[in-house]
Amino acid sequence: MGQLLGAGAIPDRSKGLCRVLVCLSALFALGCGGDIGPPRGTEGLDDLQPVTGSVLFEGKPTPGAIVLFVPSVKPESFRYRVAGIVDEDGNFEMQTTVPEGTRPGVVPGEYMVTVSWAEPIDPNDKDSDLRELLPEKYTLALSSGLRVEIGEGANELEPFELTP
Repeated sequence: MGQLLGAGAIPDRSKGLCRVLVCLSALFALGCGGDIGPPRGTEGLDDLQPVTGSVLFEGKPTPGAIVLFVPSVKPESFRYRVAGIVDEDGNFEMQTTVPEGTRPGVVPGEYMVTVSWAEPIDPNDKDSDLRELLPEKYTLALSSGLRVEIGEGANELEPFELTP
């Protein structure tokens, strides 16, 4: 049978190395826990402004709808996603997402807006295709007719009142 090794079974030189590794691990853990600034890849996202709004279709809330902001200037060069999900009351709060994570708010500027509100064709099938509940024009930035300008400070948008 094997034997249980006690502290006396570890050579003195290895004990020193173990202590150094434990100390370095502790320092590393402490250093990683603090706020060391924004994650890499989030340059330009330090000026995000809060944005809230609501979406109604034929006067009723659109729970689960997705609101997207696309920059009006050079939309093809957009490096991050600006989106909000509509709650049960029809309200949303915009967030900006980059590969490293999501942050609340939007960079000031002018945006085209799209809204998509879909449901599964077969609610009992998790892989079911989706059926769009809004007219197609609202799902496309160039045809939605929805525009916003985000400024410094809190931005409470006028409701998006969508029609058939």
